[in-house]
Amino acid sequence: MDTPLKILLSILLLGIFMVNPSLAQSHKMKRLERKKIDSIRDEQLRSWYLEKQNQKAMLKEGQADREAFLNSPRGREYLARQRLEDSLRHAGYVETLDTITETRNKLKLFNGDFDRVPEKIFALKYLDTLDLFGNNLESFDGRSFSRDNLKYLNIAGNRLNRGSVRFSRDVSRSLEYLDVSENALKRTPGCLRNMKGLRELKMSDNADPDKPFKAKIYKWDSLKVLDLSHNNLKKIPGKVRKLAHLEILNLSYNNIKTLKGLHRLDNIRELEISFNPLFLDPELIVSLPKLEKLIIRHCGLTYLPPEIKRLSNLKKLVVPENRLEEIPPELGELKKLENLMLYKNNLHDLPVELFSLSNLIWLDVYYNDLKYISPDIVKLQNLEILYLSYNKLRELPESLGQMARLRELYLHHNQLRELPASLGNLKDLKYLHVYENHLTVFPEQVLQLENLEELNLSANLISEFPKEIAQYENLKYIYLDQNNTDKRSLSYEYFKWALKQLQDKGVLIRFDY
Repeated sequence: MDTPLKILLSILLLGIFMVNPSLAQSHKMKRLERKKIDSIRDEQLRSWYLEKQNQKAMLKEGQADREAFLNSPRGREYLARQRLEDSLRHAGYVETLDTITETRNKLKLFNGDFDRVPEKIFALKYLDTLDLFGNNLESFDGRSFSRDNLKYLNIAGNRLNRGSVRFSRDVSRSLEYLDVSENALKRTPGCLRNMKGLRELKMSDNADPDKPFKAKIYKWDSLKVLDLSHNNLKKIPGKVRKLAHLEILNLSYNNIKTLKGLHRLDNIRELEISFNPLFLDPELIVSLPKLEKLIIRHCGLTYLPPEIKRLSNLKKLVVPENRLEEIPPELGELKKLENLMLYKNNLHDLPVELFSLSNLIWLDVYYNDLKYISPDIVKLQNLEILYLSYNKLRELPESLGQMARLRELYLHHNQLRELPASLGNLKDLKYLHVYENHLTVFPEQVLQLENLEELNLSANLISEFPKEIAQYENLKYIYLDQNNTDKRSLSYEYFKWALKQLQDKGVLIRFDY
């Protein structure tokens, strides 16, 4: 652009901002917000790579320990036993191949110690399923299959490289499932180009240790499932968006930093992108109209943007083992959400907007830093499973007893001194775990839980237990050990009698007699 034209454009923009100060203010706010987001991203990535360095050091130490073990007398004995087992399995498979007829349509020879495909397999006219997982194959020449019956092929866990895999035109047309994971392909084999009928493709764990897998995406018009995990990918392959019918995509255990490249995947239902240095940039969270399941486990996330609400059809959101200290209130706008997993983060509280998720069935927030649960949790009237374990809760809201559909309640490893009196109203409750708390008195309301199957009150400070515990009809397990049981009281003798009644019913008991 010519210099005079640049000057003219600058003057025009300046004039616009002077005429409309609010526009200038808005522009400034956007720049500040972008700067803040970039700062969060940089800090998150720095922490991620620091953790990876520590993990590599631990892994190196573990490998050294393994090598030392394998060189020890016990290690050599272990390897000899493994070789013997492989040899016996191989001999058994060879014997099987000698006896099968050409009408066989399914054949599994996994972990059979084969270094090449047995020629007798190629004579099976009706074979449609072949599993050769975990052998020592260095090549696979599918051109020997001249017929178009083969639909399922698993050659994962071998020693194949890119040039050692070939297929005939017939097999290319017939294959619907192909697993070439855990080999040394380094890139997508060119022979997969013409597999128009392929519905499921797994190519995980095929990269060099320090180089990314070269993921070439062909025109697989029928592909519904694609697994590219464990491949050192630095970004989502651009042509993934051309897989118009893709429904399930696994990109976990790579080196992917952004969600860029997911647009146009209008049919995708499940996305897993765990164990990546992923930063959820608000500008790159696109609307995926059919996405129902999103798994972002152990990505070092410190920030969950409000724009997550764009994924309006989510039914399952799994964001555990990250570093989130808060979650956006906008999460409450995901009205179709049924499962929400936020365990092993650093959450200090849950926004009340979260309790507007009326379809939520499963809420897991264990291993966080929660000290308080709002009474508004009662709004989750369809909730069946609630994990509140490993937090810092000292009390629970009385409204908890109004959650009529609750079947499983996990409260262990908190600081609870008592349970809500209303808890006895949970007639459908089957699992109640309150161990490792500060209960000093047996919660009598628990006796009202007539459908209870598993009760764990271990490691509290309870001194006396009621004989009425014998009335349970559906109980299968009861754990009451590691308490301050008073063994000198008369009630202790009555309680032992009650435990004997339960034991006669087949209940598994753990108690310090």
